[in-house]
Amino acid sequence: MKYTLLALLFIAVVSLNAQSAEAITAYNDAVGAVQAKDHATAIQLYSKSIEIDPLYVNSYYGRGSSKLALKKYEEAKTDFSKCLKLDETHAKAWYYLAYCQMKTGSEDIAVDLFDKAATLDPELDKAYYYKAFIQLKSKNYNLAIKDFKSYLAKNPSNAKAYFNLGVCYYKEDIPQLAVEAFANALKSDPDYEDARYEKAKLLYKMEDYSGAIQDLDLLIAKNANNSDALKYRASSYLKLDMDQKAADDYHRLMDLNPEDDTALKNLGALALKTKDYAAAANYYTILIEDSPDTGAYLKNRSLAYMQLSEWPSALEDLNRLIELSPNNGDAFYNRSNVHLQLNDTESACSDMRKSAQLGFEQAFNYIAGLCDNE
Repeated sequence: MKYTLLALLFIAVVSLNAQSAEAITAYNDAVGAVQAKDHATAIQLYSKSIEIDPLYVNSYYGRGSSKLALKKYEEAKTDFSKCLKLDETHAKAWYYLAYCQMKTGSEDIAVDLFDKAATLDPELDKAYYYKAFIQLKSKNYNLAIKDFKSYLAKNPSNAKAYFNLGVCYYKEDIPQLAVEAFANALKSDPDYEDARYEKAKLLYKMEDYSGAIQDLDLLIAKNANNSDALKYRASSYLKLDMDQKAADDYHRLMDLNPEDDTALKNLGALALKTKDYAAAANYYTILIEDSPDTGAYLKNRSLAYMQLSEWPSALEDLNRLIELSPNNGDAFYNRSNVHLQLNDTESACSDMRKSAQLGFEQAFNYIAGLCDNE
């Protein structure tokens, strides 16, 4: 928790319902031990107070609180339950009993108990936060949204709550409100990297590439090796036709991981687009070494080889591509052109006919001239 439990567990030196001076003295001594953060001693003193006066509500609550501080959740549940048998209006006992239930896996029970606590004491707004968090984990996003909003109405600077609210809106497919929630998280904590990253991803998904880049720039400025942010920024640059900036980011990704498939694929595509065919062939060669049966890599490398007039290499790639995809009319068409460059007219004609049979429209324009002697 972002605030200390002791802040809520602090127990004033009072003596409600005490019928014995000895019980009061033991209780007050226990409070002193709590203030000294000596919960083991406090538990002993609360127990002594309860032995003297078994109906002393505050001693059960105090002992449960000290056990909670020591993470003895099962034991704490027993004391809070006894407290509530004596005083069912004890809001904080409901709250901490709910917290113990949550910590021991009984989250469905905890939701109802947090609700009880908040009803008895609206100032226990953290109850809404924990209810919301449990609902988020249970994928009850609408209920979680309601409780996060109730919590944030009183705690408008809690960045974590805004972040979780944003996650709920995203899961409910309300991206604009999710972006707004992540932005509010960043207003409270500008260094909240998870909120900035999720906001950037959503802006990218919403095709606000310039907005995504603004957030990604800040993430990368803080950590130049943030590969996830670099990938999204590079993709955003591509969407905006800012090819050189995209290439720069993909090169940075390659520096971080020379085998980064995303970077290699996009650098290969960019090299083809900018007619740097030698570079394209090199990138696709690296990819093919790891994935020799990926047709797209073979096709693109064959195109690069054709532009470089490396006909035997192009033929080898197209042979493999057609072996993998025997109904690829485009591949037969390209191989026909390679055969022509290698002075194999017969094979060129055969491939052109096959390409036409497979419905590749361009092939029809060349069959008559290529195969007129057959």
